[in-house]
Amino acid sequence: MRKTISRLKTGVAARLSDKKMSIHDANARVEEIRTAMLDALASIDTDESIGSPKAWSDITRAADIQTLWYLRSDVLRLLSDFHGEQSGRDKLEAMTEMFRGLVPPNQMPSRRRIER
Repeated sequence: MRKTISRLKTGVAARLSDKKMSIHDANARVEEIRTAMLDALASIDTDESIGSPKAWSDITRAADIQTLWYLRSDVLRLLSDFHGEQSGRDKLEAMTEMFRGLVPPNQMPSRRRIER
């Protein structure tokens, strides 16, 4: 039993030490993603019927990377409504890659799915 616990501790410690990104670097990347999302929405007319002001507010107030990750669907919807689905997907794909290394790998789309 002790061996199992020891291996578990070692495995967790190894994963934690593998993270080469400092908190400062992670925060900088979060702000970079936030800016990219807001820049993508900048081309949308701020007509309230589209929902752009709410999305701007949600992105601006997002407290962490996971919240921004889940707001991608709102960004895609707004971009697709205004610019067309393919253009929206192209812009979202670039934003999605910015999340690599910040969200768990199982949340990221596979490379095969991206390359269609």
